[in-house]
Amino acid sequence: MGKILIIYDSGYGATADAAKIIAKKLTSDGLDIDLCIVGMKDPVGYDAVIVGSPIRLSQCTPKIKDFLKKNHSALLRMQVAFFFTCMTVTNSESEIEFPLYIDSGFNDKNKTRARIRFMENNHTASYYLKHFLKIIPEISPLSISFFKGRLNMSNLSMFHYLVMRFAKFALPEIQNGDYLNKAAIQEWSGCLATRLKFG
Repeated sequence: MGKILIIYDSGYGATADAAKIIAKKLTSDGLDIDLCIVGMKDPVGYDAVIVGSPIRLSQCTPKIKDFLKKNHSALLRMQVAFFFTCMTVTNSESEIEFPLYIDSGFNDKNKTRARIRFMENNHTASYYLKHFLKIIPEISPLSISFFKGRLNMSNLSMFHYLVMRFAKFALPEIQNGDYLNKAAIQEWSGCLATRLKFG
């Protein structure tokens, strides 16, 4: 059985909690899991890596970006999957070439291009991934997932508060609350376990 590293960054706790749910599910499926925050370990010696990040200004966090760039050569030689937490995402693209999972907790998660409003365009899966995939050229993920996170405006830094206040004005579906969907995270984890191959 292969050894799997789950590595994550987390701004306000939702991504950390999602990582723990994934680790628990995969451990219960009999897999050997190491779970840690980004910066604590590198992927050398592992057979697969699962990387998690919140979406901030349509991108992964700088620490995750640095991890991916620093370890790009190692990641090319192993199985890799990614998960993100965010408050809104829409999937309008069919040409994505790898398995994409979008939490059912997102409002109207699938739309045709014609139905996407201007502000929604910057919150589509394809827009997020356009930036992200440039960080990991030649890496073909086993799967990428988007999970709805949580928002408590009173806990945010001033910068993030102003960003989210504007986002809430432009996208009414963004609301305070804890939307982390344990069942969806477990479902994705179970599907990912079936994709992992160890020889």
